Amino acid sequence: MANVSQGLINLALMAAAAAAVLGMLVFWGIPGVKRRLERLLGESPRTGITELFFSLQATTLREMMLTLQRATTGKPANHPMGSPMATPWLDEFGWDPATLDPPARPRGSAVALAARLGPRAHRPLRLEFPVLIAPMGYGIALNWATKVALAQASALTGIATNSGEGPFLPAERAYAARWVLQFGRGPWNHQSATIRLADMVEIQLGQGSEADTGVRKSPQHLPRRIRQATDHPERTFRIHGGIPFSLRRVVARIRRLNPEVPVGVKIPASDHLEHDIARLLGLKIDVLTVDGAEAASSSSPAVISDHFGLGCLEAVVRADVWLKALGQREHVSLVASGGVRGADDIAKLLALGADAVAVGSALLMAASHGQVHRVVPRFGPTRLVLASPQLSPRDTLDVDMAAIHAVNWLKATQGELGLIAQAAGVAGLDELGPQHLIPRTARARALLAYAKQGGAEEGFRVLVEVWIRHYGILNRTLTRLLDAAGRLWQPTARLRR
Repeated sequence: MANVSQGLINLALMAAAAAAVLGMLVFWGIPGVKRRLERLLGESPRTGITELFFSLQATTLREMMLTLQRATTGKPANHPMGSPMATPWLDEFGWDPATLDPPARPRGSAVALAARLGPRAHRPLRLEFPVLIAPMGYGIALNWATKVALAQASALTGIATNSGEGPFLPAERAYAARWVLQFGRGPWNHQSATIRLADMVEIQLGQGSEADTGVRKSPQHLPRRIRQATDHPERTFRIHGGIPFSLRRVVARIRRLNPEVPVGVKIPASDHLEHDIARLLGLKIDVLTVDGAEAASSSSPAVISDHFGLGCLEAVVRADVWLKALGQREHVSLVASGGVRGADDIAKLLALGADAVAVGSALLMAASHGQVHRVVPRFGPTRLVLASPQLSPRDTLDVDMAAIHAVNWLKATQGELGLIAQAAGVAGLDELGPQHLIPRTARARALLAYAKQGGAEEGFRVLVEVWIRHYGILNRTLTRLLDAAGRLWQPTARLRR
């Protein structure tokens, strides 16, 4: 949707420019326009409209709009979809075409696309191809129609959809053949009955677009059904920052209530990713989701979503290397999330270590196709898909049309993944690896070398850092105990004298 919004903005600017040129032609005539334009270009930009050209060279239209938003509201600025900061990373890799050894596979040849998450669970989550619909909560991110359309699309294509952090939506669970329950930091989806319905449970400890800061929304920005689902419908709604519960107890409770399904954890990608993973592995989780800095959100502060976190691609490589170094790669599935645009991005993330990839914004664009004209220019295109306190019938997404377009996008992506595998000369997506990629830049070359060779060295380095940190904690504890023992001993010694 971010690309759609930008395209509409550019279209509006071009239309305004065309109208201005037409007005000048009518007012001055062609010779007059040429003279006026020549004089305008020679004037100081501080005194004319050409100042805008220099301003847009120094900043982007996007940053200018955020600046004006801050000036208008006096509050932290936000934008509706993801950050563009790290997505170009994926474009720094190309594919190495198969030629003689191995040869490319014919177009009609079968390609194994299926994936499973949580291999050591009694009932792993099985996918027809390695794509998940990203977690986008009902009522706090998406509206009812969009959630239902995506659930239908997931069932028709054999993949899974994720509840997100919003309240339980019975219609979503009813339509979805494979349903991931996100156990979030908000007040919802913690009930025993809800946990038992899940095909996988994902504990959310933050997301790439919000780091671990939580969410605050005033009541007027929430649909009536969502306000009624809280204990205090007129108060500001909060999703906690940090971890508001004992992680070990939550994992134990989920396993007790739904013992057969995989239990996963989602974390924002950070530069201390390895330390986070080391702690999570102690809980014997089945799935790890790393959410890159490109991840989208309906209401994240721009200063957080645009400037915090590690990019999805680098996070996947580091997580894969670290899991291999600890000997856990065969037991823990890795899901990549954040800024994914299509089959090429998905396949590259699979080649660099992911077992499956979550897709959000691209699917929202696909689902709203053919209906955007109903809300533009009165509202932005996201009016159709994002939750809103008041939606008229004209603003409501047509569920059937949205489901059809989402299914078409997913089927096209499935077909394109098969084409990539055939051109790379592999029989299945699980055979894709770093050796199938061509680095186009120096940093891509360095990351590719790290993906191929960095496992053992990185594992040893991080283990040493963990040992040093734990030794420091133990040393400080022992020092405090010795000091306390010394203070207790001294009065006793004086009494004996």
